[in-house]
Amino acid sequence: MTARRVLLVADVSAETLHGGAERMLGHHARALHAAGIPFTILSLQPEPDAPLRVQILDGFEEHRLPFDGDRGWRGLAQLRRGARQWWRQYGSGFDLVIAEQPFVMWALVLAGCRLPRLQVCHVLAYEEYVTRHGLGWGWRHAVTSAAMRRLEGRLYRRASQLLVLSDYTRRRLGKAFGITDGIRVAGGGTGQVEDELFVARASLRADLGWRGPVAVTLRNLVPRTGVDLLVQAAGILRYDQPELRWVVMGTGALLQPLQQLAGELGVADRIEFTGYLTDKEVRRRLVAADLFVLPTRALEGFGLVTVEANACGLPVVATPVGANVEVIRSLPAPNRLAADVTPEALAQAVDGMMADHKGLDGESMRRELRAASVRYDWAHHDEIFLQCVRETGG
Repeated sequence: MTARRVLLVADVSAETLHGGAERMLGHHARALHAAGIPFTILSLQPEPDAPLRVQILDGFEEHRLPFDGDRGWRGLAQLRRGARQWWRQYGSGFDLVIAEQPFVMWALVLAGCRLPRLQVCHVLAYEEYVTRHGLGWGWRHAVTSAAMRRLEGRLYRRASQLLVLSDYTRRRLGKAFGITDGIRVAGGGTGQVEDELFVARASLRADLGWRGPVAVTLRNLVPRTGVDLLVQAAGILRYDQPELRWVVMGTGALLQPLQQLAGELGVADRIEFTGYLTDKEVRRRLVAADLFVLPTRALEGFGLVTVEANACGLPVVATPVGANVEVIRSLPAPNRLAADVTPEALAQAVDGMMADHKGLDGESMRRELRAASVRYDWAHHDEIFLQCVRETGG
């Protein structure tokens, strides 16, 4: 197996871990490296002025197709041109492909790539496009969405194998594209947090200036992640939970609108928007906080942050969207689902969690959550992932 060379294809870069897609790409790269399987990453240029070839992670090489950020027809045409040139220059050196998302892979297929392929599906890309742009914006978005759906379905049907992170995504593949066979499910994982970090929890809170209860989230600030629901829930709870503070980790296109919404609702002084944080800084805040809120509006293909929060001893309140349902139900109380996807339901669930916390042994609860999160360790995911890699193409 070590003689085979893998092309690891993605629509995101592994250089900076903005969200779950980047984190999964980085983890798969490390899993291949640990198994002794040589590979190269091919991704989209994350910014128009970013280099087209970099060394990242543990010295892995990432090639990038030129991309100016256009997500419509012009961007697809740009991908086709870049993929054709790249494949002509480098394509002869690989034995199989692992594709994390559909669009760079689609361009490679048009460029002539016919290698055996393991296709990883996090969420359906055409559905994510709809959550970002909506179909009410006009006929161009409706046409683009329909074209993306056809592209994505054709690509998934022609894959040698399919790997998804949840039963929810497996069912979506069946409903959207009629694909029911050849799908493997391997949930995401989490590493265990050092005991020393928990011992230092009080000092972490002091360093961060946290005195009362703190609810945190970690999200890309785009429509589907629902951080607007969290801000509205904070507004609803401003009197019932006057000591509660909120911390939003992450960045994205909605950062300024969300800050404006917090001001309009009178909770700007209660919500901290940190922007992008390193993994180390995120983990410090997860250990120091009292509650994690996952306010997803749509398309949660797994919800890696749920198990990461539990691994830090942090209970989770989530909306009943996508894979949130199966992940939360597989983990112990006090993790809970909101009744529906509204600010009122989210506020009620958070309020109930805070009330219950007053009667709980905090240290005992944190130990139980940490222990339960082990069922989602990376070793199980890697075993299935590497088995799929070895079986792809014989």
